[in-house]
Amino acid sequence: MDYFSNQEADEGERRDIAFQLVNALREVVSISKKLNQPISYEQTLDFVQDLNPEMYDSITVLLDRKNESDWVKYYKELADAQSTEDKIINPVDLIEKDLVELEKNALNKENKRFLKKRIRDYKNAIEYFQPRKISEHKILNRDMYLAERKDLKLKGKIYEKEEFVDYRLEKDNVLRLRLLHPDNAENILGADLIYEHIDTKSGYVRFLHMQYKTWNNKSLNFKAGSLSAQIEKMEQNLCKAGYCSNSNGKKKLKNFRMPFCCAFLRPTSKMQGSDSKMVSTGLHVPICEVKKIMSTDKSLTKDNVRGKNVSYKIFDELFNSRMIGSRWLTYEEHTKFYEERNLLDVDNIIRLHAQEILA
Repeated sequence: MDYFSNQEADEGERRDIAFQLVNALREVVSISKKLNQPISYEQTLDFVQDLNPEMYDSITVLLDRKNESDWVKYYKELADAQSTEDKIINPVDLIEKDLVELEKNALNKENKRFLKKRIRDYKNAIEYFQPRKISEHKILNRDMYLAERKDLKLKGKIYEKEEFVDYRLEKDNVLRLRLLHPDNAENILGADLIYEHIDTKSGYVRFLHMQYKTWNNKSLNFKAGSLSAQIEKMEQNLCKAGYCSNSNGKKKLKNFRMPFCCAFLRPTSKMQGSDSKMVSTGLHVPICEVKKIMSTDKSLTKDNVRGKNVSYKIFDELFNSRMIGSRWLTYEEHTKFYEERNLLDVDNIIRLHAQEILA
């Protein structure tokens, strides 16, 4: 059983973290494909299915449940009330029966605005009960031959228990995706994303780390849950450890680029009402700026973060243009970085680890 189907865990928290994961995966595809616009959430869910079919089933149930209309709830209850041990009533059959009668009454009537709305509601309710379709047209296609490519000189596995899927990119590049989740799925702190550029010709690696946290689009309390401790961990392991500096330990650079910021807080919207849409804010707040705000304010807000964050509209392009993200590390430095800082521990986190392998 995965975390998202664990009935022992709070459903609201499971839904929030499911949405965090979907947003992280959406961001991975946008970065790797160099897209001007992010892919749709439906396309993102297809990737979840490709990475982990069991987790896909659990996540779609959580996210879809938030989009139950009142009519869906009504017909589910009605079908349940009319069902017996000998005969199970399907809600769709009840809706279709009423829909036929409604369309008959609305036929050739002039004043039928509310009738038309009810017809749309019924049709949307029927659509809700249809199985989710997996698109046959993939944004990224799997690369089955990566293991045979000796030119890439790839390292072995990173995590003790890991599975990954390789996708083919342009110019013979490859996107390797790892979706990691703990076996003991009761106390999950959230979702994070590690995105790396691996240059196989030079033998160097650069990265960025993002911590996804749910907020209400207005504020994020620093004392909520484990947020403060996670921010502190990112600052200690990335910022104070010197990965925001060049190889000489300097933050001021001769060449034109932004600082080597590689640690970001990523506020993600909360799905609230029954008609909630899967839409998320696109703020990327550097951890150093988060720490400054923490020293004066109790919460992160849209007001105190204004002018201190990078919009999703330009974040991907800046990273791909090597204007943000860590400095280039050797393979040895890269391996040492994870081993010495206990960053391979995923006992309390859902992690998406993406490696864009540059051939």
